[in-house]
Amino acid sequence: MAQREWARLGADYPGSAAAMAHVSWARLWTTDFEVTTPVAFSCIRCGQRYPLDRDYWGCPACAADVPSNLRMYYECPPRLVPDTLDNRRSGLWRYIDVLPVDDGQALSLGEGATPLLPCDRLGAAVRLPQLMAKIESQNPTGSFKDRLAAVAVSWALARGYPGIVVSSSGNAGASAAAYAAKAGLPCIVFATRNTPIAMKRFLSAFGAMIVTTETARGRWSLSRQVVQEWGWLPLSNASDPPVGSHPAGIEGYKTIAYELAEALGWRAPDAVVVPVAYGDSLSGMYLGFKELADAGLVQAIPRLIAVEAYPSLSLALAKGKPAPEYVEGQGSHAYSIATNIGTFQALRAIRFSGGTAVTISDGGALEAQSSLRRDEGLLVELSSAMAFAGVRALAASGDLCADDVVVMLLTSSGLKDMNLTLSGDRLPLVDHSLRSLVAVLKRRYGFVA
Repeated sequence: MAQREWARLGADYPGSAAAMAHVSWARLWTTDFEVTTPVAFSCIRCGQRYPLDRDYWGCPACAADVPSNLRMYYECPPRLVPDTLDNRRSGLWRYIDVLPVDDGQALSLGEGATPLLPCDRLGAAVRLPQLMAKIESQNPTGSFKDRLAAVAVSWALARGYPGIVVSSSGNAGASAAAYAAKAGLPCIVFATRNTPIAMKRFLSAFGAMIVTTETARGRWSLSRQVVQEWGWLPLSNASDPPVGSHPAGIEGYKTIAYELAEALGWRAPDAVVVPVAYGDSLSGMYLGFKELADAGLVQAIPRLIAVEAYPSLSLALAKGKPAPEYVEGQGSHAYSIATNIGTFQALRAIRFSGGTAVTISDGGALEAQSSLRRDEGLLVELSSAMAFAGVRALAASGDLCADDVVVMLLTSSGLKDMNLTLSGDRLPLVDHSLRSLVAVLKRRYGFVA
């Protein structure tokens, strides 16, 4: 097992001494663990490394060319030994070996270990008998963003950040607010004016300070100012053009890959279909599956498929462009992923995994949302329903076939946007007779007893 000299770590990676100071000496020098603490940030495009003693808005070296995000760089690649999992609790921190936080510094609200359910009826309808859904709505605040926040806020607390700032239309803000409350840190959420009222109340419940800006892009500038002047951790994207969220948070999404592999008997699915805005989860899952493949725990990385509201990634793939394109358009009700431009990190994950991207309209998303709740009993946010809409489109085109093991990531609970997608009509009134009930059921619901 690896043992590293403190002096050499500090010499090779500027700023790494500060990072390593947070690793318990017992863990650092024991022969029972690989040293998996990150020692630098590294650009996912050019490989340039940067010290951990400050945060960046993506890679400074790539900013003028193709803006790209950073990732955590580990001197020893993270490794998981499946036999060590037998006596561990379930959840995200079950895989702490591959996360950038030390054992005693992990915050938890019970995130991770979300169900992987077969979707027999929908699978039969689209001729994909091995279709499954990863139900991320069962995370503590009802979305997959809890994986991002759990790791990023743990990282912030361990490194002495005084607060958390996030630009969010909903789910990321809710997660940031909840985990900041758990950590005892103040949290500012820069929301947009069209953020649903239910989400605003949800954010307020955790004590977050919610403000809006004149434009959605103005949130990124304010986030940068808060980080530069106050030293807070920027949990979400703060770059323009966008590159994605903080590298520590993206590490949290690796655990989706590990959970899928473990649930499938240390096999990877053939394809994972994900609703995408800035591609944090897509990039994190790619990192996780790559670690699994490099360690020999799975034979191959699955195709990662992005489902988007506007065809930014789709156009870049079709034209062979090195970066996503800006696409005109507005008004999508799938507000969690309604971005006009994707990110390099999402495009990279798609290309490196042999995946693709598909664009879905509001109409397609609404139809998919209805199918999920009526045929499988799954009430998901409209943005989340994009995953099944994408599956249906790709099955129809032949890009997914009957032999494929397909997982769709259902990212968030439908309780968060029911005012957007479900009818608010008054309920029908019946008198106390069965005849009245039979008449109302037939007239309103088309049901004949």
